[in-house]
Amino acid sequence: MTSRSIRRVTAEDVPVLTQIRNDAHAKKVAHGDYAWGKEGDGFSEGWVLNSLSRREVYVVEQDAVPVGTFSLDWHDEVYWGPQEPIAGYVHGLSVRKGFDGRGLGGFVIDWCANQVSILNRRFVRLGCDIRNTKLCAYYESLGFVRIGVKPIPEHGDYIDSLYEKSVNPMRRRPSARLLITTPKRRVLLFRFVHRSGALAGKVHWATPGGGVEDGETFEEAAMRELLEEAGIQTAHIVGAVGRREVPLQLPDGEWVLAVEKYFVAHTGTEFISRDGWTAQEREVMAEHRWWGLDELRSTTETVYPERLIEMLEGQEIFGT
Repeated sequence: MTSRSIRRVTAEDVPVLTQIRNDAHAKKVAHGDYAWGKEGDGFSEGWVLNSLSRREVYVVEQDAVPVGTFSLDWHDEVYWGPQEPIAGYVHGLSVRKGFDGRGLGGFVIDWCANQVSILNRRFVRLGCDIRNTKLCAYYESLGFVRIGVKPIPEHGDYIDSLYEKSVNPMRRRPSARLLITTPKRRVLLFRFVHRSGALAGKVHWATPGGGVEDGETFEEAAMRELLEEAGIQTAHIVGAVGRREVPLQLPDGEWVLAVEKYFVAHTGTEFISRDGWTAQEREVMAEHRWWGLDELRSTTETVYPERLIEMLEGQEIFGT
């Protein structure tokens, strides 16, 4: 049975860890990822030894053989800027040549998540070259969510893709979304503008809708949201025409797995009422607009769901 462990690095580990770092560097370069330098740059034993005095560096052992290394920091203003103490930051995750594909990356991330949890922090964070699509996809397969990008001018055109993973499993948040349409072949969208909280600075258009309350079905939630968010009392609601599951960050910073069902609501009016809006909705829902298909196709603004046009056309709601 394979045995794995993680411990702090000592000076005696420097030679083998230097080789492991260089193995990982060569693999990055092969994928056009120059986050650690160009081909032939690599790492020296002196550089690795010096890193031990600057951060918490660890070695991963499998059956007592060093097969990986990484560091776990508790702040990272260079890439993430000033942050509240809510995360641990993984750097330099490297696997020895010949040991790829054995689950070592997931083993490291799980270990880091446990350390983060012990300190009552909420997230494991890391970054990688946005052009290294294979590595980005790998981290996403481990449950990381891309929450931003960070250009690093001193490294030329390098752009760091910032990833975050909750140390606790994401709770599922069922919600009903509405495609409210009229005889003018237009659909209602709200413009969300976040000025505070975890989503500060983010702006997008999205369909009306919201979370399913305890004891409600998706259909019942759709009818309630139709009245609360649009003030529409009379509409013909069509059964679920689409489904979407996507990681979603709430204004309080929590990441949830949004489980969304989409319902079509045909109405004869383009009048809406804000009377049923909560204080939070009044704060973030800056405006509304009825969109035609051509407008949706040509807009450069962010619109959710991403496949809204396909959903409308696929159900012949805006079919030609």
